Amino acid sequence: MKSSTFEKVASENPETLGFENPVKINYLVTVVANLMAFGGSKRNMERWGLTIIQLRILGLLWQLGPMTLSDIAQTIHHERSTLSRAVTSLEKDGHIEKQPNRRHKTSPFLVLTDKGTKLIEDINPVYRERASKLTDVLSEKEKKSLITILEKLKDHMEDLKAFEDLD
Repeated sequence: MKSSTFEKVASENPETLGFENPVKINYLVTVVANLMAFGGSKRNMERWGLTIIQLRILGLLWQLGPMTLSDIAQTIHHERSTLSRAVTSLEKDGHIEKQPNRRHKTSPFLVLTDKGTKLIEDINPVYRERASKLTDVLSEKEKKSLITILEKLKDHMEDLKAFEDLD
């Protein structure tokens, strides 16, 4: 059976020669995630004026609605301190605002402003087109398989993290 381009690249990558499969998987997932990160592209950072973290926060609020900083930290698995700096900048730039949280007075809800909504709606088509270009090397079957595998890994890591400290 002929191997796919992805399998060939993954098996012949010189920087992973000699790595055991778990280490190779960890390395490749990290590298691919960094390469695919929309906000990580210098051109996109300059064009939109957002860091990767800021983009993730805006996208999450756009997709899921108002959230607390703790909710966001749990969802995207980032430290609150890193997110706090990004939120401060987004708030200063008028992309988000804080609204009172009756249940936890010290943990306000973060909400997209009209300016933030417009920005993320302008970014979304460009983001989707870039994601398509980056994954067009994969067949639909490979994309579905990759999604299943990545979701399985994510769920497993979240389960492990709930019971022990992986850091």
